[in-house]
Amino acid sequence: MTGVEVIDDNNPTYDCPAALVMKGETDVVLKPVKYKGTMTPTINSMSPRFGTVVGGTSVTFTGINFNSDKTKYSVVIDGINCPVSAATTTSVTCTTGKRPGLPANTLVITVDGVGLVSTRGLRYLYVNLWSADTTWGGEF
Repeated sequence: MTGVEVIDDNNPTYDCPAALVMKGETDVVLKPVKYKGTMTPTINSMSPRFGTVVGGTSVTFTGINFNSDKTKYSVVIDGINCPVSAATTTSVTCTTGKRPGLPANTLVITVDGVGLVSTRGLRYLYVNLWSADTTWGGEF
């Protein structure tokens, strides 16, 4: 079971209340889940922030509490896999794939055994110069 809770709190630890709810059953209150900022991978920046819709852009996400094992990562930008080529304790680098059409803008980075990376609202955008053919991917 997984879940995501957004916490508007700057403390380094936070106790999140937890409950197991099953249809037709009495709710079971569980022990609080302790959030520890020191265990949460967090992105502070990315470079570049923009790239062509034809893919092939190497994007580096920089932050804290990363895992240096690149095989532990799953990076998905706008629903498209971004294979990881390198990772350190402070960065992870992936290469964008081709973005067909106009999907919703999303950034989801997961680390096996840890969970979601806090993206702090940062987004990678598939864009380019208005006049460049790669901006439109040859689709329009």
